[in-house]
Amino acid sequence: MRYLYFQIEQKLLRMRWLLPIPTILFISYIVIGGVLVRARNYGLSSNSWDALFSVFGNGNLIFFVLNPLYLYLVSDMFLESGIGQLALLRVGSRRRWWLSKVLILGLAVFCYTGLNVGIVAMTATFVLPWDNSWSQAVLQYPQEFNLNPEALTISSTSAIRWLLLLLSLGWFSMGLLVMCFTLLSNHYLVGFTAGVIANFSGLVALRANLPLPYAYLSIHQHLLFNLHSFGDVITPYPSLPTSIYYWVLWCSILLIVGFKFAHKQDFIHREQ
Repeated sequence: MRYLYFQIEQKLLRMRWLLPIPTILFISYIVIGGVLVRARNYGLSSNSWDALFSVFGNGNLIFFVLNPLYLYLVSDMFLESGIGQLALLRVGSRRRWWLSKVLILGLAVFCYTGLNVGIVAMTATFVLPWDNSWSQAVLQYPQEFNLNPEALTISSTSAIRWLLLLLSLGWFSMGLLVMCFTLLSNHYLVGFTAGVIANFSGLVALRANLPLPYAYLSIHQHLLFNLHSFGDVITPYPSLPTSIYYWVLWCSILLIVGFKFAHKQDFIHREQ
């Protein structure tokens, strides 16, 4: 437990974790302004849910901004400094070391998701109300708010929970990918590059409109909420539980591979 607290202090309580604040504030300002303009032009009411879906359902924002920023924040969490190596000796178990890294990654995903969602929600509160249902603007023009019309068959609160669950599982899986390549190469840039390649491969598949069922293999199909089927409507898109299974499979494979790499990792360099 002490080693986990040490990891939190060394890996999370750093200045770089302030970077999402101005980034998401700027995004919120632009996106919420667009929500207000559309609502005014259509003469329909909007609410704060519209802002959340407009940000976290936007594929361009996810793949060009939020994913790369997250990868940067977690890219060097898996290498140990000199002090970290001494702490590892005190731990005396690679299994506990690996478990602490997985837990700190999960905490990083929780903090990143909570920080982004919290800032967007608080910013939207100043100009948009909170309702228990979909807004008039979304009901009339859902696609302009990055929503699949079929998603309106479930409540807005259920929809945002599913959306954030998909994003969190996706970010956790991408973090594990970074961890595996970092341990394999003993260099954080290799892990970061692997994460970036995975991210932009999903973007390419999204832009190329990869045909089904090949699209099921790409992360974009399971990361973006609006690329799913809802209710009893028959569509070629995967269901929400299918994407959950996809990310669980990703996590399971990467956890096993990363654990194998951790057992072979030379934590104490020869010159030390």
